[in-house]
Amino acid sequence: MVSERYKIAMAETLHYLKGIEKEDINKIPNEFMDFLENNADQNYKCEFDYTKPLNELNLKNETRGLIAMICLNYWCVTEEQKNKFREHLIENERTYQEELNKKYNIDDIFKNNESISKTEINENINRLPIKVEKESILKRIFNQIKKFFNINK
Repeated sequence: MVSERYKIAMAETLHYLKGIEKEDINKIPNEFMDFLENNADQNYKCEFDYTKPLNELNLKNETRGLIAMICLNYWCVTEEQKNKFREHLIENERTYQEELNKKYNIDDIFKNNESISKTEINENINRLPIKVEKESILKRIFNQIKKFFNINK
């Protein structure tokens, strides 16, 4: 059974293929086209502008993956084309990972908090309504001994 997100991706892929030249669609095996058609979400409505390049279309990631797989397996004819396409995919992934690292860099996340001084932190702690006093180590040991011998306080 195919999950809902892949059914939608297959519907988007089929819709995208409607804008492709017939000779390129003929390169895709009939079995694979039948698989897409049989498993696509029949109720999902796709609308996008065929005049825009693929990277500007608002497609799901799964759809982009299916189209990339079709391109690699059926439209790239020579081994050189396949290698060039794989390098392009690797470069895209590298760029995406760099963007994620910049966006979610741990060092950068905490840099904004360094502007708070220690005195501000101490002042804020002192404003807390409840103060917790630390129990000395000797007092804790003594209390444990009392518990051990069932001595009441």
